[in-house]
Amino acid sequence: MNNKIKTFIGVLAISLIIGCSQTSNENSAEESGPIYQGPFYNEFLACSPGPDYSDEKAREMLDAWKELDHSPDLLWAGVYAPKGDNNAFDNGWWELMWSSKEAADAAWSQGSQEFIDWAEKYESVISCDGEGRFPWTFYLPRPANTFGEVEGDDGYFASEFLACTFNDGKNSSDMRAAVVEFNTYLDGIESEPYFYGVYYPEFEDSGADVLWGNWHSNFEAKEAGNAHWLENGKEMQAKFDEVVTCNSPDIYDSWMLLNNTEE
Repeated sequence: MNNKIKTFIGVLAISLIIGCSQTSNENSAEESGPIYQGPFYNEFLACSPGPDYSDEKAREMLDAWKELDHSPDLLWAGVYAPKGDNNAFDNGWWELMWSSKEAADAAWSQGSQEFIDWAEKYESVISCDGEGRFPWTFYLPRPANTFGEVEGDDGYFASEFLACTFNDGKNSSDMRAAVVEFNTYLDGIESEPYFYGVYYPEFEDSGADVLWGNWHSNFEAKEAGNAHWLENGKEMQAKFDEVVTCNSPDIYDSWMLLNNTEE
């Protein structure tokens, strides 16, 4: 079996896992983020189109993946395609949300004929780096449907990610306090479908202390939200600016493939 096929199997060897136990996320509140749901163990895998890539083939590939039998410890999965030319990375990403690191490691250590067949069929459509995946601890600080469902009927949504570093003397507890205030700010506004999340790196040389994700139903809703923020969020923005310095956002067309997070 060649390395590319092994990579594909590694990317998506996430179901038919024998003895993979469900891990509770009801951990004690850590100083790394507010708890609505979390901490989760999220992995990002860099993905690039292969020689036979087309939008039609990619949709076929992803639809086939959704039909596979997935582990209950895989709580969410989605893909991100870069939008525009100003992102820090020109590749796409596959994101996997696991109940725990132990669950992820167990899944990566095993495979199945079902996944081998799937991988061999689509190896030339999209290739993902399963060996070099990037793990993060993820927190969802408020319900994702506060302002309505972000994902459309086809799973589509718009994503924005900001890589941030702590300012001198600031740390995760300061970020937690700012996020709690941000939740209060959101409680006082009306909005198109929107939610956000906070990631902390679990790997060396991440280049960021915090990764902030904003998710909207589409880019028109994102622009409307940004306009409202520029007019009404100056005070809250100043509080964030005291804690972190963030790079320009990377933006993506995005699709949810799996969601087992409903309570």
